[in-house]
Amino acid sequence: MLKSELYEIINLTKEGAEVKLLKSSVVYAAHFPGYPITPGVVIVKIAVELMSEICGHAVDVISARNIKFISPVIPADDTRLVYQFGDSGSVSVLMDGKVCASMALKLQ
Repeated sequence: MLKSELYEIINLTKEGAEVKLLKSSVVYAAHFPGYPITPGVVIVKIAVELMSEICGHAVDVISARNIKFISPVIPADDTRLVYQFGDSGSVSVLMDGKVCASMALKLQ
């Protein structure tokens, strides 16, 4: 789990969540030194972990499609992401009110 090591949950509902990225995470030291960027796989993994929190148990990804990373997520002291969960497994990720990533996840 990345929670507590990479992000903390600010707010969580069935429709979505707000998380604060932890700039001090070791992930950012490796990706990339001097210019940290949140890896795409981490953005997806956070979505899955949040859905697990909502369901009350671990969920597995059966398929992931239409994954789009629209703008880089660069951690700062106050970087927050808003995950919006829609019908049929659609997920939109917003930073500063703008979509920075989107995906469709099928979970079990």
